[in-house]
Amino acid sequence: MKYTERYHSSHPCKLHLVNHQRTPYICDGCMEIGFGSCYRCEECNYDLHPDCISAASSISHPFYRKCNFKFLKSPRGERLCDACGGDVKGFVYHCEKSGRDLHPCCSKLPIQIESEGVKLNLQEKLTVECSWCGKRRLWDKVTGWSYVSTCNEFHFHVNCVKEMLMKIWERGHFNTQNAPRIGYSDGEIKNENINIFMTMDRRIVGNTEQRTVNRTRIRDGVEKYWRIAKLVMRTIISTILGDPTLAITWLVESLISSS
Repeated sequence: MKYTERYHSSHPCKLHLVNHQRTPYICDGCMEIGFGSCYRCEECNYDLHPDCISAASSISHPFYRKCNFKFLKSPRGERLCDACGGDVKGFVYHCEKSGRDLHPCCSKLPIQIESEGVKLNLQEKLTVECSWCGKRRLWDKVTGWSYVSTCNEFHFHVNCVKEMLMKIWERGHFNTQNAPRIGYSDGEIKNENINIFMTMDRRIVGNTEQRTVNRTRIRDGVEKYWRIAKLVMRTIISTILGDPTLAITWLVESLISSS
């Protein structure tokens, strides 16, 4: 059950449950991107993820069975989230014994998700390259969690999906009153979106060309890949951002159409 009004020790005012629909926001608790529902103080322009306002004092996680994560309002020094590899800038679950850290939203990522026939499993580390960045690790000593399809064709770091969303948002793709445009023209925004997806297209086509020289089959393979990729990306995005509504469908359809 979601309460429509909540108080939190991080903010003196009452926070009201609202839905940002198509406009992303930055959570003032964990300082990570959010989409959809949040608890907001309009007067102070203060937002909290539902997962952040409801954070427990301690949690465990099946990936780290020997860890006991304690909730902290701020990190102890420079830290990285073991799930997404992102900087820890605010609310965090920290295990003193192992030194591991988890963003509150990352700690709630489901181990298995399914949508429209697409099944994905959350894995602590990849055994093959990520479909987006082409790497198994995010960087040295940081593997990062990933969602992998049961058909084993799609592998996406949680970090890669989050970075893709942030880049599109910063370029003004959401095109709403509250979305930052940061000085980019519409033409520059469109070109940036095209460049992002052409990067993956080139990799897909290159891999396909190694298997066949038939151009029609290459084209059909890419089109089929993107049809399935839409479902995979939409499922992962809605899970990461916590919003399974039509806004996510709109977002992914818009991103793919830019390519």
